[in-house]
Amino acid sequence: MHQMSRLRRHFLVYRALLATGLLLVGVGSAVALVRFDFETPYLVQPGQQIWDFSLIRDAGQYHVFYHTIPQQNTHPANADTIWHAVSPDLRHWEILGPALTSGPDWYDDVAMWAPDVVYDQASGRWAMLYTGVAGPMVQRACLAWSADLLTWTKSANNPVFEPDTLIYHWGPDQAWSSFRDPFVYHDGSQWNMLSTAGLRLGGYPGYRRGIVHRAVSPDLENWQDAGVFYEHNGSTGRSNDLESVQYLVREGWHHLFFVEQDLTVEHVPTSHLVAADPSGWDMTTRDVVDPGWAPEIKRFDAGAPAEIFARLAKDQDPRDGSWFVTARFDSVRFVDGGRTAEVMIGDPLAVDWPTRTGQAGLSAPTFGENAELRGEAPLGVTGHGSFNSRENYGGPLSGVGWPGAAWGDSATARLESRPFTVTGDHLRLLLAGGNYPETCYVALLADATGAELSRLTTNNTNQLAERLWDLGPWLGQTVRLAIVDQEIGPGGWLAVDGIEERLGGLAGAVGSEIPPGAGLAGLAAWPNPFNPRTIVGFEPNRSGLYHLEIFDLAGRRVWRSPELAATAGRVVQIAWNGQDQAGRAVASGAFVARIVLNGETAGRVRLLLLR
Repeated sequence: MHQMSRLRRHFLVYRALLATGLLLVGVGSAVALVRFDFETPYLVQPGQQIWDFSLIRDAGQYHVFYHTIPQQNTHPANADTIWHAVSPDLRHWEILGPALTSGPDWYDDVAMWAPDVVYDQASGRWAMLYTGVAGPMVQRACLAWSADLLTWTKSANNPVFEPDTLIYHWGPDQAWSSFRDPFVYHDGSQWNMLSTAGLRLGGYPGYRRGIVHRAVSPDLENWQDAGVFYEHNGSTGRSNDLESVQYLVREGWHHLFFVEQDLTVEHVPTSHLVAADPSGWDMTTRDVVDPGWAPEIKRFDAGAPAEIFARLAKDQDPRDGSWFVTARFDSVRFVDGGRTAEVMIGDPLAVDWPTRTGQAGLSAPTFGENAELRGEAPLGVTGHGSFNSRENYGGPLSGVGWPGAAWGDSATARLESRPFTVTGDHLRLLLAGGNYPETCYVALLADATGAELSRLTTNNTNQLAERLWDLGPWLGQTVRLAIVDQEIGPGGWLAVDGIEERLGGLAGAVGSEIPPGAGLAGLAAWPNPFNPRTIVGFEPNRSGLYHLEIFDLAGRRVWRSPELAATAGRVVQIAWNGQDQAGRAVASGAFVARIVLNGETAGRVRLLLLR
């Protein structure tokens, strides 16, 4: 009963401080501040091949809707779920779970493929057009609606469009009737849907011609046939499907990106056509822009020099020959007055780790559990990226190594992070590697001089283990991290992952120090770091007189609030404007705020003023 009461009290404090703009650091918690990790621009779902997807951005967050096929069971009929994942930066993804599942209705009871999500201004809802697959693998356009991107409801009008059997090489009983991969856009007057389809020529049953089909609608529910948008006009392969179409116009040039389904080719890349008008598209002038497929090209920010270029990327698992498929996110820019598309492969470590030298440093980061692809024990990587000086695989389409490839113990590396100001209590990281304290280590460096302040070393461990690094002596200082492997002997390697600066004691205690029995249920400062004003908030367990004192790190008192009366259970806030008792602005630096209740210290919280 006492434990439940205490937990409820902490929850109420958290809710109250959150409502007033304060951040509570609760009992047993640690708040992450600066993070240095090695995640790369991939969306990965272990054990599943990620297939056709739709990328959108809403309220500053990226969303991907996609279907998957099991890695070892790759028949498309196994794609019975459209998944939903979110990310703030296209590198750190959270898979929220299924958005839609196939069935029980007949039109998608076999599979669901290729969602395309758009926002409908007229109804104020999100619409998902997707390929519903029924037996015997017959494909139709289907629709679902959502108000919040989380809960989806299939349209009562499904399927919302299916082709005319006499015009198109499609039929309700014709196996593998192609009508899939919708691409939806609004042209200012109506909705348009482009789809992979086949034209029926020479009567019935006739012969097949691969086309991009166009349908139009005023409301996304009711679609009308608008005929052939583009017909395959190559000298060969004219019956091939043109899949995963993306159509866009840049500076008057009309671009068509697609994948030509050629069953004789195992790796089908992304093709591109461009002309002043779609009628000018000609297969003899197409170019291959990227070895990936099922492209998504999105311009979320007007005037941005480059746009997001997302596509599917695969590599072969050396253990069983199966393919693992991910989504990879890079950039594309349109040059030559908007005519030419140039795909640009990004450097995932450029921002956080601008300095990298050595063979292993230049090939960092390592994608996934690369050692496991060689049949070795997994390292314990978090996410899908880490630094490992003996590995040589950057992931599909990265151009770095290949699955299971290794540099070995003789490779060397040095990485240095961008500068950051120490505001937390400790640094948490995962560390593995050989026992070479002088040549394999992680160091904390003074930014101004490069002098080494402290280092962590490994001890012949083949599994990533959590290490906690006390930052207290350097609070308020600007520092850098260095990851160093200069050892070429046996076991001369180093692996690092999950680097986080945290507010919280080394044993997982609260970041704001509250002595047992001191009389506070919660204590926090927000914002922190701050300039020039912060608010210290707390909840007393008992009523009494209190005041706030601010000290510098030399122990000199800088400022003191008036004595006030506190009531048990009511959150109290005190503002400090970064001034001393005489009203003069104090210099940037670290400070300690102390709450005094009834003449005794009730709690302390560290502050950092950055002018």
